[in-house]
Amino acid sequence: MNMKTLKFLSAFLLLFALLTVVRCSEDEPVPPLVSVSGKVTFTDASGATANALGAVVYLANTTASISTISDENGDYNFTNLSTGAYTLRATYFSDNKNISGRMDGLTFTTSEPVAINVASTDVVQELPLVSTGQTGIEVLAANYAWTGSAYANTGAWTYDAVHSPLTFEFPYRGTEADFSGSFSQLSKAVFNFDPNNLATSSFNFEVDLASVNTRTPGGRDNRLTNMDVPLFSPASMFTELGCIMGTFGITADNATPTDAVPQPITVNTKRYAQFVSTSVAKLGDGYVAKGNVVFNGVTKPAEIWFKAVPAWTDPSNNRIYSGFEGRFSMKAKADYGITSSSLADAAIKIQISIVMYKQL
Repeated sequence: MNMKTLKFLSAFLLLFALLTVVRCSEDEPVPPLVSVSGKVTFTDASGATANALGAVVYLANTTASISTISDENGDYNFTNLSTGAYTLRATYFSDNKNISGRMDGLTFTTSEPVAINVASTDVVQELPLVSTGQTGIEVLAANYAWTGSAYANTGAWTYDAVHSPLTFEFPYRGTEADFSGSFSQLSKAVFNFDPNNLATSSFNFEVDLASVNTRTPGGRDNRLTNMDVPLFSPASMFTELGCIMGTFGITADNATPTDAVPQPITVNTKRYAQFVSTSVAKLGDGYVAKGNVVFNGVTKPAEIWFKAVPAWTDPSNNRIYSGFEGRFSMKAKADYGITSSSLADAAIKIQISIVMYKQL
């Protein structure tokens, strides 16, 4: 075979190979690109199924992970997916904002990643979220109340009144910058919380409204006979009642007190607001206590969302600490008959911080 013939044969074979490769590529089917979609839901505090607006949905395979956000109907959608095995999981934070040190909301999640197989057709996979509660939480029981001469702790844990503020805030006159304050004294705090036996768990606490603190004593706030003593007791004497007491319908026993004639507030039952639970259940990564609030002489059902604080030890005093962070909201005007023009129709947001300890 001469050189000319060899070159012709090589060129022919190369052309044949190229044509074969091109034809084979044209004959191979293109892998389909499909979608995975569905709805993210959760069970709310009332037991109803609700759409999880703003839930984060994660889709992953062995090499990569992508995410999307559910819309106002709780719907999510991943498109242009190659065939293969994937897992789905989702998480939903009730307040849709970053978590702070304070309990702002609760998180609902899928209990386990959901395995799906993407083939040639679109996949619809619903994602119901669950309430898991918390793990590693102590059984917390405290009993703190006025004995007639002093406040006493008789529970397994000691309620730390000094470090357990009850704070509130609302937009001033319903539209302007937030107005905030706190109540510095609970007159009763009876807690029995067992995370493994919620049916026996209960909460009963009573707030002394006379201990209101908006940092304006003698203006909005009451003035004690001795402002150096932070304790508000049923027998505390006041030289001046702030305007908030009038908003609550609370007056001194005999007359408006003066510096010359201090007065207690012992006969006015509106001085105390109370919450008594009727049930405790898991809600997201926390809990909900349902019960009744008594305020301004009106009783209304309410629910408090809360989380327990994981126990920690302070070696300086040989104590173990724990407690609760919680919140609820109330319409003071519409629900409880508070008539102050400062409130308008605004909802009052109330944050609860409970600190308890016991000796090791």
